[in-house]
Amino acid sequence: MLALVSVGITSCDIGDDNDYAQIQYQLAEVTSVEMPENLKFGKVNEIVVRYDNPTNCNIFAGFDVQSRLNERDVTVVTTVRETGDCDELNIPTEKTLKFVAVSNGTYTFRFLSGRDADGEPEYLEFTVEVVE
Repeated sequence: MLALVSVGITSCDIGDDNDYAQIQYQLAEVTSVEMPENLKFGKVNEIVVRYDNPTNCNIFAGFDVQSRLNERDVTVVTTVRETGDCDELNIPTEKTLKFVAVSNGTYTFRFLSGRDADGEPEYLEFTVEVVE
């Protein structure tokens, strides 16, 4: 039993920390949005979101959507592997946000588009009516 445990411990070398690049999450700034004229109640509605991917090392990770009643704050999230050999390219990228309207009335969407001189967030804002 002791020999089996010692073999298991010595065979699990995870290597040097320098062998593995760290992955971090970053926010990308939305440059434009193709918002539908209206949202169809209970159906999947597609919203085209364009942003500049900051480097060739950034990979789309998803949308972070914060909800407050019929308001949605949307942020594009990317992952980046810290390898040190990334080129800053601001690659135009397009992704589709799929959204289901579950209440009547209107929805207001705010897409993070950057920060002002004081570091406060700036948004592209759209108000869209829900139809049956």
